Amino acid sequence: MDIKFDELLKHTKGTPLSVSDERLPVSGVSTDSRSLEKGNAFFALTGNRFDGHDFLAEAVNRGASYLVISEAGRLKDEYKKRASVIVVRDTLAAYGDLAKFYRERFRIPAVAITGSAGKTTVKELVAHVLSQNFCVLKNRGTENNLVGVPKTIFQLEPSHEVAVIEMGTNRPGEIERLSSIIGPQIGVITLIGPAHLEGLKTLEGVSREKTSLVAHIARGGWLVLNGEDPRLREVQSGVHKVSRAAFSSSRGDWFADGIRCGPQGSFFRLNGKESVEIQLIGRHNVLNCLLAAAVGHALGVDVPLIKKALETFKGAPGRLQLKTVGGIRFLDDTYNANPNSFEAALAALQELKPAKRKGVVLGDMLELGTDAERQHRRIGRRIAEHAFDFVVGAGPFSKFVLDEAVKRGFNPKRTYQAVDSAEAGKILKDMANPGDSVLVKGSRGMKMEKVLECFITSSPL
Repeated sequence: MDIKFDELLKHTKGTPLSVSDERLPVSGVSTDSRSLEKGNAFFALTGNRFDGHDFLAEAVNRGASYLVISEAGRLKDEYKKRASVIVVRDTLAAYGDLAKFYRERFRIPAVAITGSAGKTTVKELVAHVLSQNFCVLKNRGTENNLVGVPKTIFQLEPSHEVAVIEMGTNRPGEIERLSSIIGPQIGVITLIGPAHLEGLKTLEGVSREKTSLVAHIARGGWLVLNGEDPRLREVQSGVHKVSRAAFSSSRGDWFADGIRCGPQGSFFRLNGKESVEIQLIGRHNVLNCLLAAAVGHALGVDVPLIKKALETFKGAPGRLQLKTVGGIRFLDDTYNANPNSFEAALAALQELKPAKRKGVVLGDMLELGTDAERQHRRIGRRIAEHAFDFVVGAGPFSKFVLDEAVKRGFNPKRTYQAVDSAEAGKILKDMANPGDSVLVKGSRGMKMEKVLECFITSSPL
């Protein structure tokens, strides 16, 4: 990275408070004083639980050449002697604006991926497919927000040939902002569903937020959509090529038939021709593979290489991964949860054969706002329909799941209520037997991995 002082000023819309040495280029950009390196620009971001201005001393001591701040009153005179200081109105906005400028230096295609579920898996799949032909930059983990996306962009180097970037949101305007920073040539929307309703309020709000991506895809670029989602079937564009992924040729340009799912993975025929065996569990992951195939084809990856990539992809941690501990098969889907991803996970558990018993350990689904009870009862109905052998709930909202399941005919003697994930793990440890298959899932804040820890600490994987 080599950003000049005048470029830093211009693209952050900043005012210089002090200038130590304007000849020094910015060698890197950071919002975390712990990871700063000499010559970096430190952006003092502020949030509900942190304030970067509290770490200006550490930033200077670690060799930051530039401090980008919004509260000049927090600055000590000694810092002005050791680093150039730029004052901006909003450090987060300035951080994104600088990332947009830096992105525009690289004349390479970018793939922007959003949706209510499956974003990270699709991002990883797309990156794996494209890596057959290109040097790919992708988000690390789920660094998919107003901080994480610019952080990813600042990692661009001349060797990169394509960027694959996941975008998340929990309030209106985030996808629009992130899309404008990325400037994608390809946009992917995985699903429109009831997630982050605290901020987005309604499904219509979710749809508006996710589809705001479309306006920022380059003219002549590609829009890749889930053809099975009724809220996306009518989405069109007069200036983009549109490709859909689905379970039938009538709904998708990329489709799968002959689908078989088992404990070791899934099989399908790609576009009725190529036989593909993937290491991912569940029909929803077949659809994720189709979305990745569509992106790969749009960027010129041949079908044989697409097939190779799909078959060698191993999946992301905590996202419906099969783990056997003490003879018990766990479907580890602990990373996060919303109603659509929960229903997909329940369907995957139902498809697992053979098994002595099938059970669910579920944590609350968070950020559903006033719709929380209704959405948890929706999961209770699905559990009753699948007729699983037992269910353990963790957290206050899980009570609605258990109550609804019982109302729909589920045996109340096979339901168990826990205060949190640790207690749920102890309950499961007392009742689960070798040969059982158990889905463990809940929102990130519920820390459902603690259920698995109860078993892993005493038994090797």
